[in-house]
Amino acid sequence: MAEVVASSILRFVSDKLGAKVLNELGLLKGVGDELKRLESTLAAIQDVLEDAEARQVKEKSLGVWLRKLKDVAYDLDDLLDETAVKALTKGKVRGLPLTPKSIRVRHDITRKVKGMRKRLDAIAEERAIFHLREGTAKDSEVGSGVREQTGSLVDESQVYGRQQDKAQILDFLLGDCTEHNNNLGVIAIVGLGGLGKTTLAQLVYNDEEVHQQFERRMWVYVSDKFDSKSLMRSIIESLSAKEFTLPDMDPMQRELVKQIRGRRFLLVLDDVWNEDYELWDRLRLLLNNGAKGSKVVVTTRSRRVASVMNADQVHFLAGLSDDDCWLLFERRAFESGSSSRNPSLVAIGKEIVRRCGGMPLAAKALGSMMRFKREVSQWVAVRDNEIWRSSADGDDDQILPALMLSYSHLPPRLKQCFAYCAMIPKGETMRIRTLARLWVAEGLADLEDVGSQYVDQLLSRSLLEIRQEEAHGAVSLVKMHDVVHDLARFVAGDECSVVDVRGSTAISPGSRYASLLFDGRTPSVAETLSHLRKLRALYVIVTEGIFEKFGARVVDHKNFYQRSAEEQDEDERVLLAIFSTMKPLRALHLDSFPMKALPAAVQNLDHLRYLDLSGTDLRTLPQVIGRLHNLQILKLQRCTGVEALPESIGELVNLVTLDLCCCRRLSSLPDSIGRMGNLRNLDVSWSCITTLPESLSSLSNLQLLKLRDCYWLHELPKNAQSMRSLTHLDIHGCYGLTCMPAGLGQLRQLRMLPMYLLGDGEGDGGLEEIGTLNLEGELYIGNLQNLRSVAEAGESNLREKRGLRSLKLNWDLASWFQQEDINDVAAMVEEHTEFAEDALGSLRPQPDLEELRIEGYVGKVLPGWMMDCSIPNLVELSLVSFVRCEKLPALERLSCLKVLKLIRFPCVECLPQLGQLPCLRVLCLGALPGVKRLGSELYGGGSAFPALEELRLDSMSDLEEWSGTEGEDFLPRLSELELMDCPKLEALPSTFPSVNRLTMNVDDKLLLSHLERGAFPNLKHLGICNCDVADDADMPEVLVERLASVESSSRIGRPVTGSGSSSASEVVMMTQLLI
Repeated sequence: MAEVVASSILRFVSDKLGAKVLNELGLLKGVGDELKRLESTLAAIQDVLEDAEARQVKEKSLGVWLRKLKDVAYDLDDLLDETAVKALTKGKVRGLPLTPKSIRVRHDITRKVKGMRKRLDAIAEERAIFHLREGTAKDSEVGSGVREQTGSLVDESQVYGRQQDKAQILDFLLGDCTEHNNNLGVIAIVGLGGLGKTTLAQLVYNDEEVHQQFERRMWVYVSDKFDSKSLMRSIIESLSAKEFTLPDMDPMQRELVKQIRGRRFLLVLDDVWNEDYELWDRLRLLLNNGAKGSKVVVTTRSRRVASVMNADQVHFLAGLSDDDCWLLFERRAFESGSSSRNPSLVAIGKEIVRRCGGMPLAAKALGSMMRFKREVSQWVAVRDNEIWRSSADGDDDQILPALMLSYSHLPPRLKQCFAYCAMIPKGETMRIRTLARLWVAEGLADLEDVGSQYVDQLLSRSLLEIRQEEAHGAVSLVKMHDVVHDLARFVAGDECSVVDVRGSTAISPGSRYASLLFDGRTPSVAETLSHLRKLRALYVIVTEGIFEKFGARVVDHKNFYQRSAEEQDEDERVLLAIFSTMKPLRALHLDSFPMKALPAAVQNLDHLRYLDLSGTDLRTLPQVIGRLHNLQILKLQRCTGVEALPESIGELVNLVTLDLCCCRRLSSLPDSIGRMGNLRNLDVSWSCITTLPESLSSLSNLQLLKLRDCYWLHELPKNAQSMRSLTHLDIHGCYGLTCMPAGLGQLRQLRMLPMYLLGDGEGDGGLEEIGTLNLEGELYIGNLQNLRSVAEAGESNLREKRGLRSLKLNWDLASWFQQEDINDVAAMVEEHTEFAEDALGSLRPQPDLEELRIEGYVGKVLPGWMMDCSIPNLVELSLVSFVRCEKLPALERLSCLKVLKLIRFPCVECLPQLGQLPCLRVLCLGALPGVKRLGSELYGGGSAFPALEELRLDSMSDLEEWSGTEGEDFLPRLSELELMDCPKLEALPSTFPSVNRLTMNVDDKLLLSHLERGAFPNLKHLGICNCDVADDADMPEVLVERLASVESSSRIGRPVTGSGSSSASEVVMMTQLLI
């Protein structure tokens, strides 16, 4: 049985019937009445959908009826789309001239609408057979419960009931292996999907004793494709932490053997399905080159797999006890400690948990679902639901009633989104943004943000898993647990297919959504695709010539595009099959497909909303691209051959998102882009854009403009203030910009503006422009030497920008240093001293700021807000090139400070009591020629620097003494030390037993002598600067010995003669300024 959710698509079609363009169709003779009857019939059917979808679990005939209904709904959607396109391209229907062609168009529309109405009437009449109860099917609001964030690594505190299992696996891994006939021991963890096999493997993999026992550890996700080459490549890349590019088997085998020979390793093969003994035996022969005691852990659902792999021990994983399942359920269903306040719900919840069959995944999914229900009646309804007795009608013993129940409680729109995911192959990750955009193209979400919220809701119900988080905590990649994917395939039925022409998977011609695993080598792909005429979404996954880079799939152009003539012909046939037969397509994902041109036949896809051509070898787009009037999302990301776009792209009047990120040869945008009135997101990051067309300013709906790292961009549109909807203007790394256009202060919706540069021209925008903007995140204000007045600095209103977390202020000293006469430079600095002091005083930031960087300040005195340390929550502080400043504030008051950098202070002789900063982890002191001693004045008493992990002392030209502290460990947590260019330093205060990373000059006599005497006994990484990178002949013997003993090293060669150090030259210049 496959549940068919019709309510979502029916509601979507009903909404279309009321659209303005289709109202125009109603003016045609005979069509208006037909449309009204269609609308009435749809409304009558929707009244009984809730009852039909609830009862179909037990009544298969209802499932068939719902499937027929959904087929009609899809066809009706296609028809409405077609007629809307005709109305758009030919003008309003009632205004069509009475030509033979227009009469045929009208007649064709009338005939198709009438035929659709008759089909729907026939289905509506059948509902009487089932005696369905009326009740409007409405999308219930998706709850906004708080979701627990989890990372990719296992959190042992959230694992229950597996202590004994873990101990048994560890006994095998850490035990003596003399009983084996070879070097390799294999243990298989066997159990049903959702029992926690992977979690158990993660527990042992991250165990501290395992870390110590095995020199090398590797984790490889296998899934149902036990491909020897890809498996070996994954193992090699896991060992070397870098991409392995050699495609042939022999060098791959040699590299694997080289990496493991004589070393004890642990290899985890997660989710193995292979039952071919020969495939495993070939890999095992290579793995036997490891040292005695090497182990392989296999997780699998199949006992036969364990037998085929000749496992020395098989660990059959049983379900959790009811008590442990309850702990998992309770953690998700109740806020911390609230279960004790709900005894009635606890009693019912424990009855529900007993029906989970000991499945951790089921307990988590049910607990996540119940978190949003607080009425006893709601919990009773779940406990007594029919689905527990049906067990999914026994169609598939892997579909758990608990998960099916969790699915059944989704709102109709989320059910459709969940089922949509069934077209993605098992184990494949998806970017949240991509998934949200696909749902928008299908009409399941109105906006991308709404689609992202749907992803969050599926995550909160444990129906999706987090695969990758960004540094700031946002989730970027998700995947489905295998058993949840089984459920998605079950409920989607034949509507979703995974087309793998190398496999034996049966493909239903009635599929609406499909993914294609494309290896570029297998013939007959085009023939297979030609039968899928009803597809609304095709997601092509290129499986050959692809490697991961920065979290993205990247095509290896050098190898993959060197294809035979026969392979190129097959590629063209595949594209022809797509563009000629799949006319209902709403979404087409061709990321990294081997294509150098987009066929003109793309214009046949009238319904297309989403087109992803990222990573292809396109040079341009055809002029006919402008005929895709329904297109909403166009992605050309990483199309490095694209140099320009056709003018016809301006005809894409419904386009919402245009992604040109990493089109590195793209140097301009067409003027016609200003006609895209619905464009909301434009990304031209990492391109060669030098200027933006002034027509861009007419895009009044544009919300996000990304220009990150457009190094050659030298100006923004002069009328940028006309883009009134703009919320994000990302100009990170646009180093060619020298000023901001006037009028940006009129962009009242603007929240992200990472950089604001002051120009010296009359028409350039001043700091008063940002005064009215409610900016968030980070802000860099550059070229403060061009500030017109102190009043202008105050008008920036930084103190009231509560959303700012990072502020960087910069005076460009380099512009002064370019003066030929040193006296001219000194005069300029002297002239600006008092002005800079007053300006910085007026640039006081908001008190909750977390990061502050100030560079190039020429004042002698710091403003009161700095001397008082009135930013108590500051986490990172960088003060650089304070050329005349003589006294630093009492920075020890900043109790939250974790990172502190003080660089180029030629007049400062005494440092604050930095040792009393309780949270300080990183301290960088550089180019402080007045500082001669680091000791008790710096430490400020006992227990100095309790949290310090990284210390860098660089270019401390007059530093003579560095003393430690008495009666306690000196810098107990220090793990990284960089000591460079401190020529007068005579002794070190410690042997630094905790330091494991050291960076030094190759000729540093002080450090060399201490290394000879056994300092830094636990060093793991050694960085050597100013050395001959290729030759060790002149390397001091002690360094050669240490390089041989550490785990890793790095070398930086000598600077080019005459180039000098920029920091050193600036210090010299600063010193001259003070004479």
